[in-house]
Amino acid sequence: MAPSDPSFDDIVSKIQATTDIAAVSKTLAPYLNNLSDTLTDTLVHRCKASHGFDHALLEKVWAFVTTCDGEQVRLTSHKAMSFAEALVKLATDTRQPIIAIKPLSIFIQRLQSSPGQLTMIHPLLAKTCLLAQSVKDIVPILDNDISDVKPQQTHINYKDFLLYHYYGGMIYAFLKKFERAVEFFKLAVSAPAEVASAIQIEAHKKYVLTSLLHYGRVLPLPKYIAPAVQRTIKVQCMPYADFATAYEKKTNTAIRTELEKVKPHFVRDKNYGLAKQCMEALHRRNIQDLTRTYLTLSIEDITALIGLGSEPDGTRRVEGIIVRMIESGAIFATISHEHTGGMVSFLDDPNQHNNTITMDMINAQIQKATAITAKLTAMDQAISSMPAFFNKQGGHGGDHSGYPMDESDYSMHMGYDNYVDEGAPLSVLPTGRDLLIASSSSPKKPRTESDSGKRGRRAH
Repeated sequence: MAPSDPSFDDIVSKIQATTDIAAVSKTLAPYLNNLSDTLTDTLVHRCKASHGFDHALLEKVWAFVTTCDGEQVRLTSHKAMSFAEALVKLATDTRQPIIAIKPLSIFIQRLQSSPGQLTMIHPLLAKTCLLAQSVKDIVPILDNDISDVKPQQTHINYKDFLLYHYYGGMIYAFLKKFERAVEFFKLAVSAPAEVASAIQIEAHKKYVLTSLLHYGRVLPLPKYIAPAVQRTIKVQCMPYADFATAYEKKTNTAIRTELEKVKPHFVRDKNYGLAKQCMEALHRRNIQDLTRTYLTLSIEDITALIGLGSEPDGTRRVEGIIVRMIESGAIFATISHEHTGGMVSFLDDPNQHNNTITMDMINAQIQKATAITAKLTAMDQAISSMPAFFNKQGGHGGDHSGYPMDESDYSMHMGYDNYVDEGAPLSVLPTGRDLLIASSSSPKKPRTESDSGKRGRRAH
């Protein structure tokens, strides 16, 4: 113990004086929490003092996170956070943030009383994964929807909740799981608030773009979103609303014009790469629309119909898009090069979706949606009860900034800034490269038989 700590006799007397369970959490736990913890404090000091990882230090870190008692660590949550922050700082200072990821992942599982419980370590781990561009270890944690928010037990605050879902949305977008990304950004934007946080504003910007990428339109936000957040979004995110309005009209020329108009805002926010991918997603949707109308089309005709006819390499680019759509199952078609330039024959989905497998899948989704609704209701109540939510001095005071985002928060945007071609490998996404497009297939309307060797319209 430190010289200033009480003696062992004093500690024993304090423990013996505690006569009921309520006193343990209200009196004894805070008392013990303020005492020096030799193992934890030693690890923190070693991480702070070290200029790099050595075998001995890694062994001690690993031994601690794999053997510590989760219940005891939860009673000393501020020391657990100090240890995690020191570990991440050492890893990032030595430009090896990936080293901290696995220990933090295990540490979170030790801290949690249930898989859906949010801890203070969650946003730190998510941010570290983005810095390291290694997200494999956090995905199982992200996939567990947060259903347990207990500030009294985990000592999390409102900002922890916002940052975890903001970073989580970025990770899912990084993995092309845009549906989950939209959900995470929505959770951040719709969190209860007296005054909008800067984190919520940034989350809404990415919510708009990932929603356009996955759905082709911006999904409406929940009706219970805080009026203060709604007002701030309307003012701060106007370029995104203008782009979304143009995008939903599906007119290629109008969208390009609007994109050039708002480009300075998107570049400043490090979201221009996402916006350009929305253009690629639009080409995919336009091609999907053609499959509902035509039996066959030349690649040259498709290029003209989706608005790329004026580009020098338009036909080559469109053929590449079609090939990848066929490979991913987004459309069912064949390409023949017996004709000059190539002909595309569109086929019907072989799955008629009229079997028990489809019905079981629908029922499972309904049950999942019902469970998520119940969890969100409980989580909303828990967030509203957080002290920081009511404390205007805690970051929700007199201006629209709310909880600000520091420089390292904004540096996370770099992974979205530059555009990457669709053909880039999925396994390599370093900082400075952008997200790849994930397209979804849609059911086709029935058609009548027609001459598949000629261009023709589908019968509805």
